[in-house]
Parts: sequence; C-alpha cells; structure tokens
Amino acid sequence: MDKLGSLPRVQTLSESGIESVPLQYVRADLEKSKPHDTQVPVIDLHSLSSPYLQQETIAAICSAAQNWGFFQIVNHGIPLPLTSRMQAVGKAFFDLPLEEKELYKNEEAGSPIGYGSKLGYSPDAKLDWGDYYYNVIMPPHRRNMSKWPKQPSDFTEVMDEYSREVYKLSELLMQALSTGLGLKDENSLNEAVGGDKKEIHSRINYYPPCPQPELVLGLSPHSDPNVVTFLLHDETPGLQIRKDGNWVDVQSVPGALIVNIGDAMEIISNGKYKSIEHRSLVHKERARMSWALFCCPHDEVNLSPLPTLIEKDHPPVYQDLRDKEKHEGISGERRSDCLLAKDKKDKIETKEVSPKLAEVFTSVDDDGSSSEGFEDEKFQVEGDEQGDDSKEDL
Repeated sequence: MDKLGSLPRVQTLSESGIESVPLQYVRADLEKSKPHDTQVPVIDLHSLSSPYLQQETIAAICSAAQNWGFFQIVNHGIPLPLTSRMQAVGKAFFDLPLEEKELYKNEEAGSPIGYGSKLGYSPDAKLDWGDYYYNVIMPPHRRNMSKWPKQPSDFTEVMDEYSREVYKLSELLMQALSTGLGLKDENSLNEAVGGDKKEIHSRINYYPPCPQPELVLGLSPHSDPNVVTFLLHDETPGLQIRKDGNWVDVQSVPGALIVNIGDAMEIISNGKYKSIEHRSLVHKERARMSWALFCCPHDEVNLSPLPTLIEKDHPPVYQDLRDKEKHEGISGERRSDCLLAKDKKDKIETKEVSPKLAEVFTSVDDDGSSSEGFEDEKFQVEGDEQGDDSKEDL
C-alpha cells in the first residue's frame, strides 16, 4: 500500500495486536516536550457582538495570532449538534471495512485527495502513526467525487453544512485580523486570498492506539501552508505546538475549535501573524481523531504582503507567489514553496522574522529556487501526511 511495499494502513497495524512498532515509525531522536506554565489563549467570540467588549476581543485575537499563531475559540456559533455530526461521520468512515475505505485510496501522484497514510521513498523514511481522509469541500465543483465516500450516507450533507459554518467563521476572524493590522477595510485579508473564490479543504485524521507511543509521532512537525485552519478535536490530548523553543501541549477545551495561522496568512500580513510549527502525539490505549478544515487561497491570487503594510521601516519579507505551481503549494500541494524570501540575507537579519523563517531563508537560492534540504518536514501540512510521495500534507 505504500512505496515501501510491506506496511499496511496504520489502523490495520494497530488492530493486528502488534507489541512493538515497526522500525519505519520509530524516531530515535524524538524531541520530548517540556513543562510549560502558559497555555494557548482561549477566546470567547460571543464578545465580538458586544459594543463594550468587541475591541478587547479583536485585540486578543490579533495578539494570539501574532505571539502564538494558535488560539482556541469558544461560543463560535457552530451548533454543538452539527460538530457532533461532523465527528460522527468521520468516525463512521474509519469504522468501515478496510476494503471499502480502500475504494477511495490516494492513487494520483502529486495529489493528497482520498484515503491514505504517510508514505516514504526509502527504507529509512520515518512514517507517521496515522491515517487520513482528504478532499476539497468548497466549492463543490472542485471535489474529486471518485474519492468521495458513499458511506456513511449523510457524509455529504454534514460536510456541506459544517463547511458553510466554518466558511463564515473564517471571514469573521479575517475581519478581526484585518482590523488588528490597522487596515481601513475589514475585508482586506479576505479579498487578498480570493474573497468569495477562496476554498475550504478538509482532512480527517485518525491516530490509532500504539503499543509504544513514546517512540512515534502521529503527525510530523509542520506548519500549515493555507490561510487559517480550524481544528475540531475529540478532546483527547496530543496536539503540541512549538513555543519558545519547546513543545507545548494544547489543552483540550470542551466545545472549542482550535485555530491556527497558516503560511499564507503570514505572507499577506508581511510576517506579523505567525504560522507556527506543530505536531501530534498518540496514545497506547485509545485512538485520537481530529477534523481539520483549511481555508485556502484561490489559485489565481498573486499572494504577497499587502501593499498597505509595506513601509520604509517595514519592507516586504516575501516575494510574490504568482505562478500556478506556487499557488498549489499554498493550498497544500507543494509544502516547500509557500515561504519564499525576497532577499534572504536582509530577512534573516530582520528582527521580525521568526527562527523558523530564518531556517527557510537559508535554504533558498538568490533566484528564489529551493536548495537541497528546503523540503524539510517542518513544512508538511496537516492536509498531507503523504510526505514525499504526495505534494500535499494540523
């Protein structure tokens, strides 16, 4: 089922009763997390409707986007019955017999669409302990219907309804983030990524129980290449973000959605809002699931820092991403092309640039092309755990 030719799906491995993890999954140099006093900000979106608390809430959203790159939102307006149904159809899909799930397997090189697992080119490739299902949700005509599950029977209905709610939520947050940048038009960020033409992609992650969870990762360290990601979870711990050089657990808040800034948002905000590296852990006795929806730029957008954010003291950190290949990267199909310096030496010396970005810039040639090592696993997307075999990766 993969280029190594010998390993089954991770769910099948887990259910087989193995007592030790195959070497392809073992990470001898796995970086451990350290205790951390602070937690990812939790923001009550209901306050956005209050004339007394609106500005305070907008400031909290923008501060979290700038200093954390991650935050959780409660009272987000998506009904609990709908999020429960979204979780239910995802669970029902992974409960299907393997042969039925394999009807939707990812077979097309360079595409993440369908049911899959992270693959590797070589015997020493380190694989992730997880399976996934990925497809475009909005607009509907962009869906690959040959990979669209017929079961559970309400899969389409629930995906449609939930994605519409997330779409509205993405516009609400981009309005707040635009205001935080001092932009006169609160729709500036939304329009910069295509406005009504932007897309919503979905990825359902299934991390089965693992006999040696301390040796593996459910999802390798990566940043998301899209605009903003909305993660629904099953309240099972496992998501970690890199904060101040350490891996920090994201606490489980009942009813909350986890929001993280993607590389595309970092680009158009000229580096003010941060796309942060994150990863997923697994457990020995229980499975973990997450449902990620990615707000992605439209293909025809010339993605670059907003002109109104460019000043003498704040030069552009990124060059334009104009050609179709690079835009496919931002939507999750070429994970290494979404962060490109306009002038790598100047940007490394700029205080506003994060260490993560500086690492990328040292791997980019002066002509903007990628050097050896640029396709680091940091820039996988939680829309593509196929690693090197697919061009698409929270």
